[in-house]
Amino acid sequence: MRLLPLTLAATLALHPALALACDPPPGFDGDPGTGVSVSVGRIADVIWVPLEIDGVPVPEGAGLALSVSFDGKVEGTTGCNRFTGTAEMDAGTLILGPLAVTEMACLDPVAMEREAAWLKALGEARGFVVSPEGLWLRREDGSVAVCLG
Repeated sequence: MRLLPLTLAATLALHPALALACDPPPGFDGDPGTGVSVSVGRIADVIWVPLEIDGVPVPEGAGLALSVSFDGKVEGTTGCNRFTGTAEMDAGTLILGPLAVTEMACLDPVAMEREAAWLKALGEARGFVVSPEGLWLRREDGSVAVCLG
């Protein structure tokens, strides 16, 4: 079984976000050498995939994604549905919504629960911090609603 460790190592090398364990978000101290930022430019036009929603791991391949463009357009998927909307963005501030969501039936109740948690977390986001390891969306009280890679 020498192939398994090599496969895991190759997967993590090709998808470094999978190695992010959603540790507490890094603090932003303004030092550009840390790679930690609250710059909108660091989060825009990237397809972000949630790794944990409210502390609950998201399985790989669940079909959830988020993309925010520089002009404030939001698009994404929930595993069952797609959404679109707007974002208010500024340094460290990100408020998503309102979001329009398609209403496709999803037969898997676990996927529907995950979709509800994902949309709830996005609706609660009020700020962000980004680093080379990932993106953390924070609630008004500073708690992490979702971390993404």
